Amino acid sequence: MSLSPLGASRSLAAVFLPIKSGGLVDEVCRRIELAVETGLLTSGQRLPNEIELAGALGVSAVTTREALSQLRGQGLIRTVRGRSGGSFIADDALPSPERARARLLDLTRLQISDLGLHWRAIAATCAGVAARRSDAADIASLRGYIRPAAGDGQGATALAWRLSASEFMLEVAAVARSARLAREILRLQADMGTLTLLPFGDPAFCEHIAELSEAVTAAIESHDSGAAEARTRELIQTTTNWLLAEHAAGQAHTPGTTEEEAS
Repeated sequence: MSLSPLGASRSLAAVFLPIKSGGLVDEVCRRIELAVETGLLTSGQRLPNEIELAGALGVSAVTTREALSQLRGQGLIRTVRGRSGGSFIADDALPSPERARARLLDLTRLQISDLGLHWRAIAATCAGVAARRSDAADIASLRGYIRPAAGDGQGATALAWRLSASEFMLEVAAVARSARLAREILRLQADMGTLTLLPFGDPAFCEHIAELSEAVTAAIESHDSGAAEARTRELIQTTTNWLLAEHAAGQAHTPGTTEEEAS
């Protein structure tokens, strides 16, 4: 399956935002790795070619070529030669809750709280603006992301829930009709990366998020900016609180962790 940055979903577009600073090759690799970990890029999916990738990320083709070489060395991608060739996500590349949990435990409670605070502020602003600018078509679109579709009579997977929730918040930003706010939401989605895979393994959490998303949608539909902002803050805080609780539980089972290190 071909993947062009211009044709990507809003969640996947976060992967292809321009890189502003840091080690460029390492950052390109990190973006692809995070996209695989969160399920935005799936086994067998074709990456943009070197020129497309370089243009989307704002780096040189040499940088993307080196990054793709590193990812091949890690076994994360495979390259096929010929007219129908290109770089593809490896067949055995799957999101890993274990790696997501390891990343969570690498952070301090303050770092997790700070990420949540920034995310909450931007998301609430988007919802407040969306409530002033929404129309009937916007509401129908939002409701399409409240719960993921379940296939073959089976319940939706944690990954499907995570992607649906991500797209919901990006749709709120789209309803706000502010390119600047939408870009910031995309960056925050990328920053949260693998962490957001973890809570959606909890069915009770999934249902609570769906209920809060419905409340956000209802507030936007009634053009109640205050309620839209409040419900969105609650929505984001629910995720932050889950991550903080999981972090605390993980630290409690890590020998040698001091209280200062945990905070």
